[in-house]
Amino acid sequence: MEQKYDFDRQLPHNIEAEQIVLGSVLLDPESIGFLAETLQVEHFYAKRHQLIFEAMLEMFDGGTPIEGVLLLSRLREQGEFTSEDDSQYLYLLAENASSVKNIEYYTKIISDSANLRRVIEACKDITDLSFSNGDLATVLGLAEQKFYDISNGKQTVQLHKLGVVAKEEINRLTEMEKDETGKFAPIKVGISDFDNFLGGLNNSDLFILAARPGVGKTSFALNIAYNIALSSQYNPRKSVVFFSLEMSKEQLVRRIISTSCKIESEKLRLGKLDARDWDELLRVWRANLRDLNFFIDETGNITALDMKSKLRKVPNLGLVVIDYLQLMSSATGSAKDNRVQEISAITRSLKMMAKELNVPVILLSQLSRGIEKREDPTPQLSDLRESGSIEQDADVVVFLARDYYEKDASKKNVCVVHIAKNRHGSVGKITLNWDGRYTAFTAQANNVTVPEGYGDAP
Repeated sequence: MEQKYDFDRQLPHNIEAEQIVLGSVLLDPESIGFLAETLQVEHFYAKRHQLIFEAMLEMFDGGTPIEGVLLLSRLREQGEFTSEDDSQYLYLLAENASSVKNIEYYTKIISDSANLRRVIEACKDITDLSFSNGDLATVLGLAEQKFYDISNGKQTVQLHKLGVVAKEEINRLTEMEKDETGKFAPIKVGISDFDNFLGGLNNSDLFILAARPGVGKTSFALNIAYNIALSSQYNPRKSVVFFSLEMSKEQLVRRIISTSCKIESEKLRLGKLDARDWDELLRVWRANLRDLNFFIDETGNITALDMKSKLRKVPNLGLVVIDYLQLMSSATGSAKDNRVQEISAITRSLKMMAKELNVPVILLSQLSRGIEKREDPTPQLSDLRESGSIEQDADVVVFLARDYYEKDASKKNVCVVHIAKNRHGSVGKITLNWDGRYTAFTAQANNVTVPEGYGDAP
């Protein structure tokens, strides 16, 4: 039987609740502070109520007392409420709210009604797209995004007045000056030279970590992820999610155990632990590994949409690591005939995910083989495989370079970290120690350089 959807019925609203809330402000102008944080103009259903609330917010923002006469004057300056009946309406609002004591209750009614209207509108958009598009992944992505925004109180309004945003920034800077908890500081990765150069990882940043196979990018990312999950800088500890498209969860855990317990990786692979190894493993297990908020996802061929769906359920999310880009799939699959376009679509989605979830995302990537044929093997941004918009979307691009064929241990165990792009500061390079026995990267002292030609970040 054919199904029909009626979106023309009267949308959810509660006029009485809107009247009471607006009238309460006329009786108690101080209440506008609470309402300004919990309601927006679009939450009101009646057009005249939207006009009144918008005028109240403008008066509040400008420091003008919200009194009946002044409010009516402001509305009339805008060409509204010009009739006698309109002027009487403001007085009726105050009279109807005179016996109300719980403004929060009526505010919630208004907010819930507005969100129900958004649900209906979202359903209409999803229905229209289902009929016109036919691509399941696209439809599900739109549905998930819209309902996530509604459940988290996000509004569809995209225009933001400069003065309002500037005021929010001033408030943030004021709070930062007084902050002693590190709330606003970048997330430290636990490798001192790296932290000293970059300052840590910034929320909403897409951080590209690239190298040729075998250099140690997975180990480097694991070192960072484990340090951040373990860090006592945060209370509660940040949750870290590691998406591994290449290695199994068992392989990753062996590397973490090797690094944290200083047990040679070969011993773990062969299962040949001595008494000291067992003691240290059990100690670290009880102290750290057992309760760490470190999550591993080994789903192959995963999309950015799939990742975002899982990440939204993670409490106190602090970092996302993806190993690695070239093994990911596009959510729509529409660009599969052009891998460069598909990679570009993926990196754009991951950048938006980092921004939406407000966490740093470390994305591992392969470098092209061409680097090995050049006389100067120093990695360059153009070496990013199937680059497309990788360089454009990334906030920070870091290359790892290590001569793992070198027979001299003093050179073989040195990793050069090239910061090739940095939206927040300088570019340059540092050197780290690499210990393959424990798949661990550690700092060297006073090794930061800014080579000629790197200059400052754009």
